[in-house]
Amino acid sequence: MDRINTEVFLKAAETLNFRRTADELGYTQAGVSYIISSMEQELGLPLFIREYGGVELTAEGRDLLPWIRDLAASEHRLRERVDDLKNLDAGEIRVLVFYSISLRWIPGILERFHRDYPNIRVQLVSVDETGLAQEMTRRREVDCGFYILPVADDLEMIPVMEEPMKASFAPDHPAAALDHFPVADLDRYPYINLVRDTEVMDIFRKYGKTPKIGFTSENDLSALAMASKGLGYCINSSILLEDIPYDLVSVEFDEPVRRTICIGARKISESPKAARMFIRYAREWLAERYGIHPDAPPLEDAAYSREVLH
Repeated sequence: MDRINTEVFLKAAETLNFRRTADELGYTQAGVSYIISSMEQELGLPLFIREYGGVELTAEGRDLLPWIRDLAASEHRLRERVDDLKNLDAGEIRVLVFYSISLRWIPGILERFHRDYPNIRVQLVSVDETGLAQEMTRRREVDCGFYILPVADDLEMIPVMEEPMKASFAPDHPAAALDHFPVADLDRYPYINLVRDTEVMDIFRKYGKTPKIGFTSENDLSALAMASKGLGYCINSSILLEDIPYDLVSVEFDEPVRRTICIGARKISESPKAARMFIRYAREWLAERYGIHPDAPPLEDAAYSREVLH
């Protein structure tokens, strides 16, 4: 099975386009086509249907997809173990992040981590959908990452911050003069919606409100820019609102609307040494920046039991 290239297959299955696969992985389109054809010859099965403008997985390709995911995870774990034996002198870890974390926390954490471990490559995997993030962690497609509670019990988490959510308004908005925004008024003003923002929709559902959606955006900063022009209001995490470049007034709600951010993995003690070290560096950086969780478990390179965490 020498010609099985899990990376190319999985990327092609994701993009359904050989040219885009080539661009994202640094191949030529002809190179990707050759690799897939070699896999099909090796397996004796068609994997993709070539169509004008893209490709589709065959029935055989869809059937093999979870198996190839497992194979890719096993290959990665083998490389991780080899890297562990080399004592953090080389290797790669995959860190799951969501938007506000990647914007506000990751640059500072990586600056410090890279300073001490310059040969460890860190691949950031950006996922804002909680269910998908947990499933990728179970499949070992990421080594560690940041998550929002609640998280399933089969994943091991260390809480790092209890974060308030805030509503943001243009300075001349009627609600901008309030000390706290009433949850009773969630549906009173036009709201700028974010695509796939299930967390905020959960807030509306919790209080039995239907948002009065005026605009929809795929990007938090774009939505905040629109809010600064009086086109509606936004609901965002406090972390995202740090150092925003727009003229906005952001206030908490009159009832606690918060989320708990964790850092963790499928099982921390079984994670690569580099991932465990990344978790340690992240916690130290957060403790210095925010002064949070002074009674948290020690920041040693060790496993954290669920009993200690809770």
